[in-house]
Amino acid sequence: MKLFGTDGIRGRAGEFPLNAESVVTIGQAIAERLGGPVLVGQDTRVSSPWIFDLLKQGFARSGKAHGAPPATIETAGVIPTPAVALLTRMHPFAGGVMISASHNPFEDNGIKVFSSDGTKLNDTTESEIEQRIHALLPAGVEAVVNSIPEIAISKESVGRWLESYSELLLSHFPSGQWLSGLRIVADCANGAMSVVAPELLRQLGADVRVICGDPSGKNINLNCGAVHLETLATAMKEETADFGVAFDGDGDRSLFVSQRGKHVDGDAVLLVMARRFKPSTVVGTSMTNYALEKVLRAEGIALTRVGVGDRYIFEEMRRSGAAIGGEPSGHIIFSDFRLSGDGLLTTLKLAETMVAAKKSMDDLTQDWIPAPQLLKGVPVSRRVPIEELPALQAVMRDAGAELKHCGRLVVRYSGTEPLLRVMIESDDAKRNDEWMNRLLDAIGKDIPKK
Repeated sequence: MKLFGTDGIRGRAGEFPLNAESVVTIGQAIAERLGGPVLVGQDTRVSSPWIFDLLKQGFARSGKAHGAPPATIETAGVIPTPAVALLTRMHPFAGGVMISASHNPFEDNGIKVFSSDGTKLNDTTESEIEQRIHALLPAGVEAVVNSIPEIAISKESVGRWLESYSELLLSHFPSGQWLSGLRIVADCANGAMSVVAPELLRQLGADVRVICGDPSGKNINLNCGAVHLETLATAMKEETADFGVAFDGDGDRSLFVSQRGKHVDGDAVLLVMARRFKPSTVVGTSMTNYALEKVLRAEGIALTRVGVGDRYIFEEMRRSGAAIGGEPSGHIIFSDFRLSGDGLLTTLKLAETMVAAKKSMDDLTQDWIPAPQLLKGVPVSRRVPIEELPALQAVMRDAGAELKHCGRLVVRYSGTEPLLRVMIESDDAKRNDEWMNRLLDAIGKDIPKK
């Protein structure tokens, strides 16, 4: 059974592979592969402290088989995922671990693993850890379900690792209160950005109104944050603010709402940044809107597409030397650190662009008109290979033929949720609706409902 998805190991907390004995085993396998010390951060889910304690038990087991000292854990507390990646690289750690399920509801959680250079593990290393986990797992563990203790995470104080992360971000920007005069609404998704983002923005002079910045352990991403941008949009209607930013639960992505209420996604941010820095190439994914490719091409900038996930964007940026890449969902990677998506870094870059150009977010994105796009997620109980779904394959062939010169179709399984995702875009919204209905009907014939 494959444990690692596109962004670590993820599932329902208390159930396999995130029940107690499995997490201990995962911790042991990670510790044996990375050695020590390892920096471990967590988001604000009620299950995160429980998983952290289990990982520590697994780390304590490591080394026993070889008579070596166990790998050690340095806790970073509640901290964004990009901070763990950055701090792992900047300090003498053998690796890093983030306990988070990103944009998923609080019932889920996950374990993301970073190499000593702050990058996400490659497929080979993940496979080695996965094989070791399966070798260590006791029989019958898949059927065990554990209850999660009610341990709320406090976000009251900023620890030294958060301070170090803030200092590293600030080192890439002008000193002083250069955001003075800007009013920002920050939706922190009741997650890992709840302390550090507002404090850093205020330190730079911004007037910040925080919404959804009071984590309870069970309200992370609950009708808020980047996956529920409507909450920020509503707040913006009540405010005289220059822009609003919505982070996701672990802070590795951000989406925006302009003063006039325009939704600004990762594609729009890439366009703004490409026009500012004028790179030869921008890295996107299969989900990047076709309109961005056309606009960039007209301005002499190439778009390279990779698979969905910021790890693939990073790998292509490292391979090609591209200075910027990202996804519509808000993962943006800059050459400053060239590690992973960072919602706060993206916010600072966008604000810096506004200040330098003396333009509003509406001004910077006024000519951005994405091609009509539909995206649906179909719950699935098992991942039947797409090429083995005959009804879906037939409709995909027909749709591909019609969209050849006017749009795109992407059908893929989510790497983080039990969903089959269907994306269709073209120059005609009505056409999108018609093909989406045919595709969903075909999926219903091929795959039993969850």
